[in-house]
Amino acid sequence: MTTHHPHRLHQPRRRNRLAVGAVSLISAAAITACAPAARPATTAEPLHAPDAVDGGGAAEVARPARAIAVVDERGAVTLIDLATEERSVIAAAGSAVQTVDGSGRYLFLARTHAAETSVLIVDSGRWTQPHGDHSHYFHREARVVGEISGAGHAAVVVGADAVAITFDGSEMVALRYEELASQGTDAATRVAADGAELSVVVGDELVRAVHGVVDVPGQESVPCAGVRDVDTTRAGTVFTCADAAVIVSREVGGALSVGAVPFAPSDGTLPGGEAAASPRSTVSVSDDPVAGIAPPAEALAGRGDRPDLAAPAGDLGVWRLDVRAGAWTLLESDAPLVRAAALGDDAHRTVAIDAAGALRVLAEDGEVIARTEPLVAAALADPRTRDRVALVLDSSHAYVSDPEAGAIHEVELDTGIVSRTFDAPDPRFLELVG
Repeated sequence: MTTHHPHRLHQPRRRNRLAVGAVSLISAAAITACAPAARPATTAEPLHAPDAVDGGGAAEVARPARAIAVVDERGAVTLIDLATEERSVIAAAGSAVQTVDGSGRYLFLARTHAAETSVLIVDSGRWTQPHGDHSHYFHREARVVGEISGAGHAAVVVGADAVAITFDGSEMVALRYEELASQGTDAATRVAADGAELSVVVGDELVRAVHGVVDVPGQESVPCAGVRDVDTTRAGTVFTCADAAVIVSREVGGALSVGAVPFAPSDGTLPGGEAAASPRSTVSVSDDPVAGIAPPAEALAGRGDRPDLAAPAGDLGVWRLDVRAGAWTLLESDAPLVRAAALGDDAHRTVAIDAAGALRVLAEDGEVIARTEPLVAAALADPRTRDRVALVLDSSHAYVSDPEAGAIHEVELDTGIVSRTFDAPDPRFLELVG
């Protein structure tokens, strides 16, 4: 049911290139390959363009087949089609879910049962394929692909061309999306993690956060104490560390470069006095003295395939990272912000949820340009649900889960109007697909 509202790490370098015969991680242009399937009914008119990309049996449609994937605490996955509002359950409830990560098509649910850990892989059947100066859109039947099992905690990192799953530093499993679509989990490659906390595939290379550094094949390791997260953006792969972001970029010709962007201070040095690694050594923070004492980001977030990321900066506001420029900006706020994600548009807008439960849209300088009434105040006030409030973005809307009310709010970013509210009894995790 939908209701409508008028309101609005130093150690010797080692080469981690994955063998071509094993993972063969190449261009993202091949991601559209998938197992043959009958054409499903689509939410958009089929498109037959002269330059059509092979969808491997999926229907090509004229516009993105966008949906919200809602995952409850027991791992049941429900798709809510944003065009038709139709719902479909694509994975049944099972073991308790710790994390959910999404590629824009695939969902990766890390689950535990007794002493076993597994990552369930679900294909939403909806995706966008960039193709030069335009994109192609596909829609096929959703399905459960399979699962990857391992020992210990599973850290899932979604890269541009592949997903990497690190099991407690002992084993890393890589799956290229192209091969996942056609071969399922049989295409998985397993290698020793050698103590890595997080791993990500960038191009053909395996990049790891291990023993306090980011280890990039062919480059000097860059310090990264207390690694917390990894995000893939259009402009590079970002490791969030205790005192800096480490950015790994692909240069012309495919070579990788790496450098650190410290949170503070603004003189280009790390807290220990060591110079930030080139080429990413520019820091841009506000002129206010509090920029030097703002706590570092815990976990960055942004819209998929965009160059900006953001995270709350304690009670002071929001950190925004321009990955392309390699620069931080501290956007100060008159109230603590508990969630933040960068829209990554030309205006460098950031979307945040404040401690009162209202969603705010911030301009490049931090000015509030749109705001809702408190939407999730009760959920934030309850310790049992506070951490379950999720925020995800598309180009024109924010989707905010309210676990207290059992709902998902759709907010128009230009106006702050709540355009729709979807019933969702247990919206533990949200991902946008299509």
